[in-house]
Amino acid sequence: MKRRSMAALMLLSFLFGGCAVGNKHNYADVVADVRASGSSSVSVATHDQRPYVVSGEKLPQFVGIQRGGFGNPFNVSTLDNKPLADDITGVITASLAKKGFHAVPVIVSSSDSGAAVLERSKAAGAQRIVIVTLNEWKADTYNSVALAFDVDMSVYGKDGRRLAQKNIKGRDNLGGSAWSPPAHAKQAVPVAFRQKLEELLNSPEISKTFE
Repeated sequence: MKRRSMAALMLLSFLFGGCAVGNKHNYADVVADVRASGSSSVSVATHDQRPYVVSGEKLPQFVGIQRGGFGNPFNVSTLDNKPLADDITGVITASLAKKGFHAVPVIVSSSDSGAAVLERSKAAGAQRIVIVTLNEWKADTYNSVALAFDVDMSVYGKDGRRLAQKNIKGRDNLGGSAWSPPAHAKQAVPVAFRQKLEELLNSPEISKTFE
């Protein structure tokens, strides 16, 4: 009986371990519901300053971990294999364009300084500059999904003067699944991502800068 129980446990661990390998989350297809509308030009840049990305410990495509049967972690990456920062820039740009803005993406690196990111954004010549600083973003999935986040959004005028800033930070429980935690995470994380972007973009201090 003990042998059967051990065999069943090993089988379950193998299955959960296999499901934990090679998972990807789709950020690129998210569209945020932006309340503001207009026709002005807006440049958008996302500066990935997550410590483990800046140090080179994790690739820019890293978005979290999926744990196997014994809790052993496996990296989760973006579905399109682009840096998470680039996906965020693309989503914000597309979401603003949908509301009439002339949105221009500005691609920057985690190795760039904050001053360099601002100067590169100013060079785009837009009336408004949106810079997202990613201090933390990581989904940790076992039976349930925990999302740790620390995201800053700043809006500048074309002269580089900061007009508004909004920060969101925390750790959310996104629920779970007893049968397929990876499948649940693939659905729950993009939804949470959209909600966080909407929280930033639609906050009074950020939204009024688009008027």
